[in-house]
Amino acid sequence: MLRALLITILVLPLSVSGQEPQPPTWQFALSLSTSTDGQPFCLFLVRMKEGQVTESRPLTREGFIRQVQGRTFSLANPDADDLFRTHDVAQCTLPPDSAAMGFLTDCSTLDDLWKLRYWEYPLKMDDGRQMAKGWSEKPLAPSPRQMSILNGYGMRFLSDLVAGEQMFRLLRDMGDRKWIVGYRNGA
Repeated sequence: MLRALLITILVLPLSVSGQEPQPPTWQFALSLSTSTDGQPFCLFLVRMKEGQVTESRPLTREGFIRQVQGRTFSLANPDADDLFRTHDVAQCTLPPDSAAMGFLTDCSTLDDLWKLRYWEYPLKMDDGRQMAKGWSEKPLAPSPRQMSILNGYGMRFLSDLVAGEQMFRLLRDMGDRKWIVGYRNGA
């Protein structure tokens, strides 16, 4: 009797919800944390289960671009699709009418990731000059208003990962002039 009750208790949640647990998936992710190799952002391949990161593997910029474009095998892109094109990240794809119809070797949007966090480039150049101005309203972190915008992509804290669809949406939006003005100035 006790055994039958225990089995019923264990099986009941599955039959009530009608859903079986989802298998883990691999996704691409980014963070605005500084990387160990001196980049003002980090790129990852992450394993997600039930909305939580269960494993993360850091990627170099080149490795990230190659995997996202489908030029190198990736657990997050097993069909070798150009995910930048799939998600309309225009700055990271060639125009559709391009004669080459190949792959870009870089993604200029990655060059702008630091701008989300800093109001000027955080690393000094050899001659001591700053490289460029960022989009942040504060020197070392986005303002609360800007963090609210980033929260719409799943980033509650600067160290949070933005993964999967949210990451591609952020990269796509960063190429929109209106979005940049709204992020920078609140307009």
